[in-house]
Amino acid sequence: MRPGDRNLRLAWLLVAIVVVGSLVGSELADRPPLTNADRVHDLAGDFACPVCQGQSLGESDVPIARTIRSTIRTMVDRGRTDAEIRSMLVTRFGEDIDYTPSGDGLVGLVWVLPVLVGGTAMAGAAVSIRRWQGRFTGGSATPGRPVVLVMVAVVVVLAGVLVARSAGDRLAGDTLSGDIRSSTRTLLADAGVASPDEAISLYSRVLEIQPSNVEALAYRGWSHWRAGDEAPGRSDLDEAVAVDPTYPDVRVFRASQRHADGDHAGAAEDLVALDGLEASPIVGDLLAASRLRQRIATGLAASGDLLVALELLDSGLDARPDAAHLLAERGWLLVASRSPELVDRGVENLDEALALDPLDPYGLAYRAVVLATVADRAADAAVDLARFAGLAVQPADLVDLLVVVGLLEPQPKDGS
Repeated sequence: MRPGDRNLRLAWLLVAIVVVGSLVGSELADRPPLTNADRVHDLAGDFACPVCQGQSLGESDVPIARTIRSTIRTMVDRGRTDAEIRSMLVTRFGEDIDYTPSGDGLVGLVWVLPVLVGGTAMAGAAVSIRRWQGRFTGGSATPGRPVVLVMVAVVVVLAGVLVARSAGDRLAGDTLSGDIRSSTRTLLADAGVASPDEAISLYSRVLEIQPSNVEALAYRGWSHWRAGDEAPGRSDLDEAVAVDPTYPDVRVFRASQRHADGDHAGAAEDLVALDGLEASPIVGDLLAASRLRQRIATGLAASGDLLVALELLDSGLDARPDAAHLLAERGWLLVASRSPELVDRGVENLDEALALDPLDPYGLAYRAVVLATVADRAADAAVDLARFAGLAVQPADLVDLLVVVGLLEPQPKDGS
């Protein structure tokens, strides 16, 4: 073998080593580790929305897309592989939902063959150039041609395999998503005492680790909403309900958001769903303190949905039969209908409410107004009014009501 041929083969071997090393290095080093949130985002972009035109699951905001995304989140957090998730979606919705081949089996040829063809073409071009150079210099064709072709083929096949692997499946255990058990609980605890902006950041970090964490979704959505970022707030609350419809806190949050948006019927649906859950007592206390159920019922009645308003109050009474404030609100809405039969039933509800809690401010104020203006029982109204006046806390809206109907004198403003 001539020295020139040996040098040529060594040069090609060096090129092959450099190329293979580069491919392997890029596969192992250039790709950043995927978090669970990254996987959910990537998977949502790999599948078409079943009912949309030209939109992926990640781009669409229709209910079925949100539901599928929440399913993907849950499966990712439970350690399911991309292959399992892909198989589930394809089985349920058909092959057309999958934008990309999996990279496994014969399908992997879709990725390997283009690289193989391109590499073969490059090898052919290199051999042709060497022949031309040999003919031009009067020498023979390249003696190392078989070795060159073998090296190029090895590089090309390896490149194709790496591409197929990069397009294929990645195990949940191969991602560096952090220790969920030790980190998410700490982050959630820190978010509970943080400022609104910092809390949103902490909830986002939880969701990077565990995208299906309903607590982080719910409280981030509520934090966004309270901060005035209404669109992301609505999105997070909707996603939280899709992930776990049985999480009580998000039902309260979304009911409040929907009520503020004027969607009283949607808010009522959330509270009725809440009544069927095993919520902690603090949730009931929160509803009572905010009077959210009563405010939603009032909004429904004002829009002509008195029956839905009564159903909402009755749902709450089924869960808490001793809730005097709900009975008082029910009686008030019935009286406000001005229908004689409903007025009589409304007075009965007010009597029942005050039998349960003689010092309920709403029961006292409502019944005082009804007795004075509808039932023509001024003396009885005065008794309720006196009890109301003796309360340590008199809700401002009730004071305004009593002033409007002439049962209380307007209070002078400070400095007047």
